Amino acid sequence: MTPWPLTVAVAAPLSGYLSNRVPTAWLCAAGGTCLALGLAAASLWPLHGSALPLVPLTMLCGLGFGLFQVPNNRNMFLSAPRERAGAAGGMQGTARLAGQTAGGVVMSLLFTVASVESAPRLGLGIGAVLTLAAGLVSVLRVKSLMET
Repeated sequence: MTPWPLTVAVAAPLSGYLSNRVPTAWLCAAGGTCLALGLAAASLWPLHGSALPLVPLTMLCGLGFGLFQVPNNRNMFLSAPRERAGAAGGMQGTARLAGQTAGGVVMSLLFTVASVESAPRLGLGIGAVLTLAAGLVSVLRVKSLMET
């Protein structure tokens, strides 16, 4: 698990720098795509295979998360009026905690209804699909920005 946060620690400042220079929708789309690819590849990895090849996959996930999170947070905070910045931060924290809780519930359900071998694959696959959806929303934002 260590490569993921270490890669986020490198990617997030870079993403912050870039978010002031390129459309944030591009960064969110690239980040969502990287994260989705990393999760999808991890879901297909053999359960009893070597763990070492998972390191680049977790780094790809960390890169995607770092590229997506910073510009996405920037957009959320800049879209709120200045006097509502505290409420926007509280809403972001609430949404993050709700997502973590929902993810925990889904994984608990998967381990209840699926085999121990398939539950992690299903969970990673669901995460990949949802992340890809977030990346696609960003692609649609890019497309609408280019048309205006």
